Amino acid sequence: MSRSDRQDRLVWAALVGLLVLAFYVIRLTGPSNLEADAQDRNVGYVMDVVWQGHWLVQQDIRGRIMSKPPLHTWVASAFAEIGGINRLTLTLPSVLAVLAMALLVLEVGRRRYGVLAGGLAALAVVLAPMMSKHIALVRTDALFALAVALGAFAAHRAWARGAGWTWFWFWAALATLIKGPLGLALAAMGMLAWFWERRADPATPLPGGSHRAGIGLFLLLVLGWLVPAILSAGQPLIDKLFFQELVGQATGMGKGGYPGQNLTRPTLYFVLRFLPFSLFALYALWRIARRPAADPAERRFERFLFCWIVGGIVLFSLASHHRGDLLLPLWPAAALLAGREMARAAERIGTRATVAVLAGLTFFFLGGAWWNYHAKAAQQGEEVRYTVETERAAAALAASGLDVRAIRHLDTPVTLQLVLGTFSTWIGEEEALRLAGGAAPALLAVESPGQFPRLFGPQGPPMREAFRWPADSGAGKPALQVFRTGEGK
Repeated sequence: MSRSDRQDRLVWAALVGLLVLAFYVIRLTGPSNLEADAQDRNVGYVMDVVWQGHWLVQQDIRGRIMSKPPLHTWVASAFAEIGGINRLTLTLPSVLAVLAMALLVLEVGRRRYGVLAGGLAALAVVLAPMMSKHIALVRTDALFALAVALGAFAAHRAWARGAGWTWFWFWAALATLIKGPLGLALAAMGMLAWFWERRADPATPLPGGSHRAGIGLFLLLVLGWLVPAILSAGQPLIDKLFFQELVGQATGMGKGGYPGQNLTRPTLYFVLRFLPFSLFALYALWRIARRPAADPAERRFERFLFCWIVGGIVLFSLASHHRGDLLLPLWPAAALLAGREMARAAERIGTRATVAVLAGLTFFFLGGAWWNYHAKAAQQGEEVRYTVETERAAAALAASGLDVRAIRHLDTPVTLQLVLGTFSTWIGEEEALRLAGGAAPALLAVESPGQFPRLFGPQGPPMREAFRWPADSGAGKPALQVFRTGEGK
């Protein structure tokens, strides 16, 4: 690599890093939304690890056993052990995964298509509309996408060299420990290109190299957690991971769905959630199908990316569960193809016009992120308002003089206990009635008393309200309430 290319790569890497930091600052300086997008489960898992010491198997504050393998939780918990459990440490796995994914695409694109194409591909990763959400989301998606991308590129490298499959199996194992066996399937999806190559050239050899060490490493890492976890948690973990999540999400069994439901939705998600870069990616897919590259190595790589993207979309289309975020592991491949097409367009329109367009897109997406996570979130985001109000309630409850560690919770949000620094899983009405009828005093926190008619109805046990937020909310209005038992109703 020439000195000029090295400098250009550093410039692109610095630009990508600054953009990731800018989006992250926009997100963290905006109001919290931890009660949105099912982040409460992952927050609860981290609380269970750090405060309860349950590293092997976790549950959330509702008492629900973990729905995904624990690697994302472990990473977030490692940061939380150092800096405490807060929005910064909870979201660090996601922002670092997005940064690593963009830099990975930059390097792969530079080697395959040149520095300009690699840089534009990295920008497509960071500026894609969906990424401003995932850059500070307490979920597995960004880290999972990074592990899938590393596994996929390792698979192509081993295919090209005829050896070195251990790294593919290593990254596939990490992806599996983040989100299940879907990681292995997506990381290997690009290898379908071999059948495509074989059809064009029957003399195409089988991918060479031994898989023995890699498969052994995969089983060691995955079963090294799964077997002890099952021995510890038993059937509930098996039911959750395999039947409710794996089989249920794929087939819709028990969830009122069926395979192939809404076949076109993943394709629409792919187009809309990654605009405008998805349009360049779609054009690149069309070019690969109609006019594949003449050079065998280039053709093999572009077909690998094609199968990674299209195969992934087909897989998600056939599944019952649909969520636009699921397509994130396909975006590194699509961004590479989009970057190549954008580089060709940039060469046609010239440097000045290219810089102007990129600057306009950058400010547009930065402004859009600020509007979405600041102005719009405060005005229209119901989950955001709920999270912020819960934070205020927690602060008031902590200052009330009540022993917050003695409070038992019936239906309160995870943000309340996160701010209070407690981890007490929800109890049911039967358990609350037992506590209320006992000789020892108890504190019961509830958000919706109407859901517990035997406890808070006219015939309920004697209790006195010890705390209410907002303090001026009248009877029948939404409020967080803490009741003290044994002192008369």
